[in-house]
Amino acid sequence: MSAATSGGTGAFDAIAFDWGGVMTRGTFDSSAIVALAGLLGTRPEDLEGAYLRVMEGFEVGEFDMEGFHARLGAATGTTSNLEEFRAAFLGAVRERPAMYRLIASLPDRYTVGVLSNNVPELCDTVRDDPRLARVEAFVFSNEIGVRKPHTAAFEALSRALGTPPERTVFVDDNRDNIAACAALGFTGLLIDTPTAFAARWRSALPDVALPEGFDEHE
Repeated sequence: MSAATSGGTGAFDAIAFDWGGVMTRGTFDSSAIVALAGLLGTRPEDLEGAYLRVMEGFEVGEFDMEGFHARLGAATGTTSNLEEFRAAFLGAVRERPAMYRLIASLPDRYTVGVLSNNVPELCDTVRDDPRLARVEAFVFSNEIGVRKPHTAAFEALSRALGTPPERTVFVDDNRDNIAACAALGFTGLLIDTPTAFAARWRSALPDVALPEGFDEHE
């Protein structure tokens, strides 16, 4: 298999997905950095380093939205209204509708899961989304205290799914996460462009049809 399609082969019992960069167009962080830079009156490239450092703690549950707001402000020397900050952050999501259609269409024979490095308020939004009613297991970094690509994150996913790695497909937009899950026996499918991902999906899961026109749209 290529580095973009890694891990075991054969029949599968479960399919799991990342959220940001999979169900969103581009990573959520990249969109959030742009949105928050506009609010804080700085350039995205100047905000990125501090944002990513503070997000590491936010995504493992070290603090809440108020703490994230305070820490990012302190790290960048900026001030902003908390509610405006929250609205800019949560409003940065740019959805990939085709992925929601794919998840909703998955056959009942598969257990479906989500494993995401994520923060509390976004987790609630994802978990409560009616378009993700097909998902049976949600595993979020802030709730387990560890982020991908740490081995423990993928072990938590396997426990939640009740399925061993070698019988699980995992979809992610990050090559490091694909490599990490593959080392544990998962079949990892990288999503970069819709067309390339569609080819990988059809190779790994030839019995699971993608929605019509999936690879033609973001």
